[in-house]
Amino acid sequence: MNSASHKIKAFTLTEMMVVMVISTIVIGLAFTILSIVQKNMRSIEVNYEHQSQIQSLEVALTIDFNKYPKLKWNSKENILLFYSPTHEKIYHFSSDSIFNNVNSFKLKTNTIKYYFEGEEVTSGSIDAIKLTFDNATDLHRIFVYKHNDPTIYF
Repeated sequence: MNSASHKIKAFTLTEMMVVMVISTIVIGLAFTILSIVQKNMRSIEVNYEHQSQIQSLEVALTIDFNKYPKLKWNSKENILLFYSPTHEKIYHFSSDSIFNNVNSFKLKTNTIKYYFEGEEVTSGSIDAIKLTFDNATDLHRIFVYKHNDPTIYF
């Protein structure tokens, strides 16, 4: 048998180099896309947590506004006091959070406005509150109010 006429089937060095270069490019692109996706997922998670905190605060304030007959804002101590003859609940407002006896909301407030009978007040009895937050759009503002009980005028 003639060994010169029998060829061994194999890849050439050039073909192997081309495959390695193409593989390196594809793997590099995959890792770049993966890091972009991970960054976007972290951003979505932070935005979701922020929105959840805003919604939880809105629900808690709405419940308390309608549960307690009297509300007072103390501007010196930055507290919002909800009280009835048998119970009371206090919300403390700081620069980076809002907390009460039960919950804590890590939200940086941009502006807080208090209202009584449609007029903005700086202290005393209130019947509505408007909160805006840092890192939030117009859709993420809170406005909570209560229907005034006629007995407060007697």
